[in-house]
Amino acid sequence: MAIRYCGLALAVGVLLTFVAPLFIPGFALVDSVDQTDFVAARDALGAAPEIAHAANFAGLIALMLMIFGFVGLIPLAYRQAGLSGKLLMFGIIATIIEWSMLIIVTGMRHLEIHIMQRRGQADDGSSLAAYYEEAALSLHLDLTGMAVVFVMLAPIASAMFGLGLAGRFAQMDAFKIACYVLVAGGVVGLGNFLIAMYTPETGLEALLFVNTIALYIQGLCLVLVGVGMYQGRSELSEEAA
Repeated sequence: MAIRYCGLALAVGVLLTFVAPLFIPGFALVDSVDQTDFVAARDALGAAPEIAHAANFAGLIALMLMIFGFVGLIPLAYRQAGLSGKLLMFGIIATIIEWSMLIIVTGMRHLEIHIMQRRGQADDGSSLAAYYEEAALSLHLDLTGMAVVFVMLAPIASAMFGLGLAGRFAQMDAFKIACYVLVAGGVVGLGNFLIAMYTPETGLEALLFVNTIALYIQGLCLVLVGVGMYQGRSELSEEAA
């Protein structure tokens, strides 16, 4: 029964991560700006702090639900024999670590929004207003760095998780295909990251677009895994035959 709740939490959490960021000011639906323009991204958060806080907190809840869902898979990895069991355990742990990094990012973003709220109470052109703007921009750069760590780690975690979980399915079906899509998405994400690091002349917006698409596809695969857990699939709730 517990694994069903974990599966439901995983599916709901992933779907919420699809929706919540859309409403963070500066992202997609609210005052969209180029996220590589850090000053514009900072100012967008400060222009609509109430929406920013709410959407950011929704993202935090989503991450907690996803971590709860993955915790339910730990006993499966612990009992799974062979290399696939080790890969699954590694993938679960690495994924929880990278999602935890995003939780830190959400906390830093809440503080950035709060600083911009304080900046709004200061007189324009004053030294206090400049101090808040500089502090918020510095924090924005720091949380962006944390997000880069996520982008670097997520493909590896996804590939290992997909390889390990695929070993639990004897026949090729939608669930096993989803596992291999997680692996393929990880390879694409890692390659995309390396291109961004070693070829700075490449358009950053295109690389961000590819990374976002890969993450959304992998997210849909995790939703399917969550549904399978909720349905009580033997491969996702006990030792596969």
